[in-house]
Amino acid sequence: MSASRLAKLTRNLRRAFRRPIAGYRDYQAVFAGKSGIEIGGPSKIFRRDLPIYRVVKSLDGVNFSAWTVWEGSLTKGRVFRYTKSRIGRQFIGEGSDLKMAVDACYDFVISCNNLEHMANPLAALIEWRRVIKPGGHILLILPRKESNFDHRRSVTRFEHLLDDWRAGTDEHDLTHLPEILELHDRSMDSGSGDLEAFTARSLKNFENRCLHHHVFDTALIARMFDHVDMDVVLENAIPTDYIVLGRKR
Repeated sequence: MSASRLAKLTRNLRRAFRRPIAGYRDYQAVFAGKSGIEIGGPSKIFRRDLPIYRVVKSLDGVNFSAWTVWEGSLTKGRVFRYTKSRIGRQFIGEGSDLKMAVDACYDFVISCNNLEHMANPLAALIEWRRVIKPGGHILLILPRKESNFDHRRSVTRFEHLLDDWRAGTDEHDLTHLPEILELHDRSMDSGSGDLEAFTARSLKNFENRCLHHHVFDTALIARMFDHVDMDVVLENAIPTDYIVLGRKR
């Protein structure tokens, strides 16, 4: 079975059954009664597959622009609706620069299928660690390359992420564009169009943030957490994603 057909079958099966992932109560126990911020979102996975929205005390959100491919139009203020009846503050700004938040003001940061769209993941994690309290948590959900258009690419080396961090790489970076243009499986990316359209979209990545700069696995995620002085306390894998929870040392 081709990678695209396998991914489609996986998505259809998960939609049909829509049961929480194994071990979801362990994650709920961590977030119950706590206040945090989500980078990107709101995310469907946190409503049902990994239902933590229902147990948190409060949740704010930050998106990089007042318009995104995923959320459409956004406005600042108390409009971040993460359940039908619960609303937090919506911030507009870079997820790797949470200047609206003082040090240690949140219990947790959550991020679903977002960090792969950032050019400097270590810088983002360092910033997210800054805004959580001692003993606070960061929850990362990152795509498994086998389930999406990255399946032809190699997992990024940690040393490359370290180089990006030391160089202060920002969101204008297109270092990986040649690799992406060669290996991106457009048949698994419904919005990519033909090669000409995909190239044009990719060159405007600072505006749309559609590119996956990096490719992750659990070993790389664990090394990233260790680099920013966090311990992995829970991890899981579903057909489409890796789920890793880190705790601030």
